[in-house]
Amino acid sequence: MAMRQLARLHQRISPSLPHRHAPRHAWPPAADAAFPCRGLASSSSSSAAAAAAAAAAAGREKSSRRTLGYLLGVAVAMVGASYAAVPLYRRFCQATGYGGTVQRRESVEEKISRHARDGTTTSREIIVQFNADVADGMPWKFIPTQREVRVKPGESALAFYTAENRSSAPITGVSTYNVAPMKAAIYFNKIQCFCFEEQTLIPGEQIDMPVFFYIDPEFETDPKMEGVNNIVLSYTFFKVSDS
Repeated sequence: MAMRQLARLHQRISPSLPHRHAPRHAWPPAADAAFPCRGLASSSSSSAAAAAAAAAAAGREKSSRRTLGYLLGVAVAMVGASYAAVPLYRRFCQATGYGGTVQRRESVEEKISRHARDGTTTSREIIVQFNADVADGMPWKFIPTQREVRVKPGESALAFYTAENRSSAPITGVSTYNVAPMKAAIYFNKIQCFCFEEQTLIPGEQIDMPVFFYIDPEFETDPKMEGVNNIVLSYTFFKVSDS
């Protein structure tokens, strides 16, 4: 009897209670929910692209640094070359006799000692002539004390030039020189001279300046010197700027 009453009570209450069912999912499932691995793959692709971009940027930076280093090296080399141009040109002239500049491959003392040991003798006589000039605006009188001297290859000789300041103010001058013919310059060695040294003279002052030189004995045996019996040593004085 009690069981029947419970059954009737259940039937009365059941229709009023809400029915709850397990949620149903549509098929096929949504891509994001069913396959979360796609999101992982997309994230991996983005990371790879970022890494590639970073590597490319690093490569460009390295290339830029290399280019900058090269340009700096070129700039330094050019500056060094500009500072070295004058002494290099001087050495070139001394080594080749270019422009009548006397060569200095071997010192005069070494040449004299070498030929003395070898017992070198010469018989050919050479006339060395002297010339003097002043540049425009230089108020000096400048002349050679003697016009010429006669020497043999292997001999040394002494000559003088005279300079006089004819202005009313102190004047500083500097001289340059050359030897002619140019091909004979390699055998003309100056032991002492006043070239490239500043000389200051007060008004009316006069000085004598010596030139001590030596003719290499090899002058006589060089076929290129055949017919060369005169050598001209020329000096030109320039006024040094007051500044």
